[in-house]
Amino acid sequence: MRPALGALAAIFVWLIAPFWMQEGMFMDGAIYASVAQNLANGIGTFWAPIYQPSSIAPYSEQLPMFMGMESQFFRLLGATAWTERIFMLLAWLTTAGGIWALQKLWWPEHPRETVFWILSIWSSAPLVGWGMGNHVQEMWMAPFTLWSVVAMSSARWVWLGGLLTVAAALFKGPQGLFPLVWLPVVGGLRLLPPTVALRRFGVVMAAVLVSVVGLWLWEDARDALVRNAANRLLRTFTEARAITTSDRFWLLGPMLGQWSMLLGASLLVGWIRFNSLRPSRDRKVLAMLAVGLSASLPLMVTHEQRDFYLITSLGFVAVGLGNLWSGIPALRSSRLAIGFGLLTLVGLATLPWRRVERDPALRASLETYKNEFAPGSAFNVAPELRLNHELAAYAMRYYRWEVDLANERSHSNVVRIDPAHPGGVVFGVKAESPK
Repeated sequence: MRPALGALAAIFVWLIAPFWMQEGMFMDGAIYASVAQNLANGIGTFWAPIYQPSSIAPYSEQLPMFMGMESQFFRLLGATAWTERIFMLLAWLTTAGGIWALQKLWWPEHPRETVFWILSIWSSAPLVGWGMGNHVQEMWMAPFTLWSVVAMSSARWVWLGGLLTVAAALFKGPQGLFPLVWLPVVGGLRLLPPTVALRRFGVVMAAVLVSVVGLWLWEDARDALVRNAANRLLRTFTEARAITTSDRFWLLGPMLGQWSMLLGASLLVGWIRFNSLRPSRDRKVLAMLAVGLSASLPLMVTHEQRDFYLITSLGFVAVGLGNLWSGIPALRSSRLAIGFGLLTLVGLATLPWRRVERDPALRASLETYKNEFAPGSAFNVAPELRLNHELAAYAMRYYRWEVDLANERSHSNVVRIDPAHPGGVVFGVKAESPK
């Protein structure tokens, strides 16, 4: 047990903590935090959240589950950087709990330490640390989908699996529905009797149908779903600005890269645990990998593909690969646990120097003007900044300033590029030269 716990601690400190403690974040993550903070401040509602207060249109790029959940953390903790960090840490812990429950349900004969080795495998995927630091929705979609499969695996709670699947879809839409393949997969592999799997699948689909009908009859929810479909979902298929790659199979590269990292970690764990690498030929492994594929491959239906979309699949893949190897556990001396402990201590001591930082020049520019413009100030931008969504997101999240990138409304202040500092900007009043 101690080597497994030591390995998990070392991996967390070395591979996850530098991102979890990072300064700055991915543009999308800063936007989500801004919307959540607005909700906490009474601006907007769950089904009609607001990004920039002067805009009459609700934020509809994503469905509201992530922002609605996080708004409760902003109410409780305030607007410090630790709000996002604690929210993301809870996502990691909830995902870890789902992995533990899945392991206990399907491999009850394995020793308790197995789950800690699997958590080490999962945490070794580069996207897990990146996702925690950059505040992406997939970090919370992952536990919802894991726990939905856990529920579907239990005769008593199968209906809950349907509800959790709908909840997962309320983050980013249809891509959260992939847990619905679980019962057909386990029935097809005869891990459950086909009649049992079919009966449970019927219960799940009934729960999904009731939930969808209920949401559609709820006017606020229906309006939010329609706005998101018209703005985000249809745009994904119809508008050139949604295209991120010209190759529909682009996502296979990142997927194989992440799976290779997980496979490498599982090989190392298998060797540490068994002193050998003997495949178990367990059909449950195939079931987990099949669910992981179902969370990944359908994303290639459009040309809008990003590697972090794969985060929701990684927990299932880690559980599968973590149970791929079998054998008699090898006796390990205490030196292995001591080694992991020392590695963890070194990681903690060096963490301040290894912490990731994003957009330092831009964030420093905003910090310069924090005492010159009050919260609620609004800005137009120079033409060359009209695509700088990071600027607008940081300004709203950390200073409550509204930067109107499209210049749709006239404001008394303006933002321009700082020619003396690459990556920086200057804020000023239109009637006078920028400061």
